[in-house]
Amino acid sequence: MYFCSSWIRALCIIVLAFPPHSETSFGSSKHRDPPNCDPYVDQLHFCTREMDPICATNHQTYNNKCIFCSEKMESGHAFQFDFYGRCTH
Repeated sequence: MYFCSSWIRALCIIVLAFPPHSETSFGSSKHRDPPNCDPYVDQLHFCTREMDPICATNHQTYNNKCIFCSEKMESGHAFQFDFYGRCTH
């Protein structure tokens, strides 16, 4: 019984010491390249629900690269990538 509780204690310490994170949950100092829309040419609007917001030059926020690229190509490239994150008005 003592062995089991020490493993649980160790697991809790590891989880607290190394919290899970992603690029989108914290401000990142790493430079990210603009999205490459080539992979989405044949699958317009067949997008996942992943949240990785993109602000475009039309001041609209798109939930992820796929949605951004789909709308951009459908509009005839009427807008471009501005930055990763939500647009502020």
